[in-house]
Amino acid sequence: MIMWERARGAVVGTAIVLAGPGVVAAELGSERVDEIVVTATSSALRLRDAPASMSVISREALRERPVRDILDAVREVPGVTLSSAAFTRKRINIRGMDSTHTLFLVDGRRVSASADLIAHSDFELGWIPTEAIERIEVVRGPMSALYGSEALGGVVNVITRPVTDEWDSSASFSYGEPAGSGGEEYQAGLTAGGPLVADRLGLRFFVDRTDRSSTPAADDPALSAIEARRATSAGGTLSWTPSSGQRVDFSYQRAEDVRRRNARTPGPPQAAVEYEFRDDVTREQIDVRYSGEFELFSLDGGAYRARLDRKNRRSEGLTPSLPQKLTDDVVDATIGMEFADRHHVLAGGEWRRETLNDGTLVETGSERVQVRSLFVQDRIRIVGDDLTLTLGIRLDDHQRFGSELSPRAYVVWHANPVLTLRGGYGEGFKAPTLKQLSTQFSTFGGGGFFEITGNPDLQPETSRTFELGFLAELERVRLEATAFENRMRDLVQTFCIDNCGIRGQERRTYVNVAEARIRGIETGIGFDLGRNFDFSANYTYLDARDRSTKARLAERPQHSFNARLGWQNGRWSAHTRMQRIGSQTRLAQGQRLDLPNYILWHAGAAFDLNEQFTLRAGVENITNERLADRSDAFDFEERARFVHVGGEFRF
Repeated sequence: MIMWERARGAVVGTAIVLAGPGVVAAELGSERVDEIVVTATSSALRLRDAPASMSVISREALRERPVRDILDAVREVPGVTLSSAAFTRKRINIRGMDSTHTLFLVDGRRVSASADLIAHSDFELGWIPTEAIERIEVVRGPMSALYGSEALGGVVNVITRPVTDEWDSSASFSYGEPAGSGGEEYQAGLTAGGPLVADRLGLRFFVDRTDRSSTPAADDPALSAIEARRATSAGGTLSWTPSSGQRVDFSYQRAEDVRRRNARTPGPPQAAVEYEFRDDVTREQIDVRYSGEFELFSLDGGAYRARLDRKNRRSEGLTPSLPQKLTDDVVDATIGMEFADRHHVLAGGEWRRETLNDGTLVETGSERVQVRSLFVQDRIRIVGDDLTLTLGIRLDDHQRFGSELSPRAYVVWHANPVLTLRGGYGEGFKAPTLKQLSTQFSTFGGGGFFEITGNPDLQPETSRTFELGFLAELERVRLEATAFENRMRDLVQTFCIDNCGIRGQERRTYVNVAEARIRGIETGIGFDLGRNFDFSANYTYLDARDRSTKARLAERPQHSFNARLGWQNGRWSAHTRMQRIGSQTRLAQGQRLDLPNYILWHAGAAFDLNEQFTLRAGVENITNERLADRSDAFDFEERARFVHVGGEFRF
């Protein structure tokens, strides 16, 4: 049995060698190790050959700090910023694009976009526990040519730990406590995998439990600054190899996620009611997949169902949100072939049915849509592997709004052993959601201020992106920079159509009105400093503006900077990290509020007691930065100074 790398429905046999901790994607020094990535082309390539701007968060980087969810894992990646999802939650923005423009994948399988259909949702971020993750690949820029809707801003692909030909097991635990009251966190996880029948049948499974208590707001302890969370997740993959070069995988994952926060009803203080707000979220996915390597071609195909259930509860007799259930059924297939020693062609198709059951759909309580897609991609080796051109195009036929064509072209040129130049053009789109398109969708928003209804005449949001960059890999230094421009059209916004400004009577709907232009530069550097020290840093400049008003887009910091200094000597390792989030603006009740910049400092250390056990400890937010002290305009909070200890046992 060999180690198999799972991409977007593609399975490619390859050995995976990961680089050192952090998001710098290659080892520095005389002996370089190239990481293998799959998300940019749906096939295995060295990171330096990938036709996209990519970052990889290795398993080692995930283990050296307390990572609660995908947001914690990717927040120090260049081009990634955070925005508020309300309810004390946060979302991921890539290159200034809205969080709904990022497609989340697990082993190349689409994760239900709950944020599109459930207000203030971040439920796609905490599904797979850290213990089960091999690495995370982040693609910045439109990938609709491969993945269709939602991928116009970028893709986050969580690669889980594979089934291998030898048994390996590990258990982890951690405990952390922030400064002040509340916010304690506990985590325990177990994963194991290996052969059941040599060269024929293998298994990998995981189980994880995370508990976090609510953190009271500093200026009003009756409210929660960060919600409580109790999450239990488990899953596994059974892999059958009927013959050499062929494989069948059966996978199942399930997670139960309970969120609780203390809240207060809007209105005059004398009439306000304090209550507990609770979300019970269940996420489940079942997947069967076949892959085969033949003399002239490779074949991959499968089917999976992803389901998300959300039930809301509120104390003090307050009316909860109605239950919501989102189901995705997907069937896909891909064939890969080599032509004339120059062309590596992938072609495939996908059928997807999305079903929503929601009480805000006032007539039937349900909406359903089908999408059929075809795509083809050709990676052309113009001058061996030194100069390649990747061309791709995808046709999506949406049952409600029609067809959308998404082309892409990208060049990678290794000018010499040190310098790589790369750049390309891509188009992306995001289909309107089931609620936005539905004639039966009706609900009240803004604390009951307005009613909002769907609009069946909506068109998809679209983007056109250009980027150009370079990568220089010297003996002890790695430098890279990318400049990009993204022009977006037909962005969906709510628009008042009746009784504007009258509380409880205002009526709104969705319309395609907004256009935006986002320019930026992403830079990164990594040093081998010698004497067992290494340093890495990245800086992102972002100029995101509304094309009609020329105003800066809200919740997009213009400057972001991350740095890490690491040290390793024998059994000991240590690191310190810094993140600076630049100033930005926020819109609240029609007013533009200024949010100041802030800096977070972190440090951690680890000691290998022996080959089986590693002990870890550290402090996050060393200076105890509290955003509420910086400005009342912040509507989310960072975790207070957080002291944590933990360990990993391998057996």
